[in-house]
Amino acid sequence: MNLSSAIVPAPSPTLRAASVRLSRQVSAAPGRIFDAWLNAEEARWFLFGDRIGSAIRVEIDARVGGEFRIVRHWGREAVEYVGECLEIQRPYRLVFSLFVDKYAQRDDRVIVELAPVAARSLLVLTHELSLPNPAQRSRIQRGWALVLDPDGRTPDHESRPVRWLSPLHGRLRAR
Repeated sequence: MNLSSAIVPAPSPTLRAASVRLSRQVSAAPGRIFDAWLNAEEARWFLFGDRIGSAIRVEIDARVGGEFRIVRHWGREAVEYVGECLEIQRPYRLVFSLFVDKYAQRDDRVIVELAPVAARSLLVLTHELSLPNPAQRSRIQRGWALVLDPDGRTPDHESRPVRWLSPLHGRLRAR
């Protein structure tokens, strides 16, 4: 299945210096994955889950125009991620702005697209960077790979099934 046939992307409001795109097959339905992005407790677990520091505060106002704030410990410091939900098309597309002062990220845009593929879902994450230095792409790509690949391995160029989400007792669990 071609993701572009299932989703019509909206154009980016500004020209971005660079972007990062990752895709994964996930062992869960698009609605289950989509809802996890907008649920504070589930997002706390799957976005961080002690792989890249533990989240100490997660607030999500899951509506267009709603804001989110995630604070995580990284070593001895707290890193704050804030943004706004720009587009919510359940269960196929979520777009949000992302600001991270620690990394001088201002007005980044993250697009999460989901499409059903047999009993799985195809997740395509695009992070459009506003950074003046496109070399930061590598750091951001590694960060999202840690979120999408909980075993810590960055996959090869070919797509492989990722089991970081599974509907087990109504909660998201790692396998």
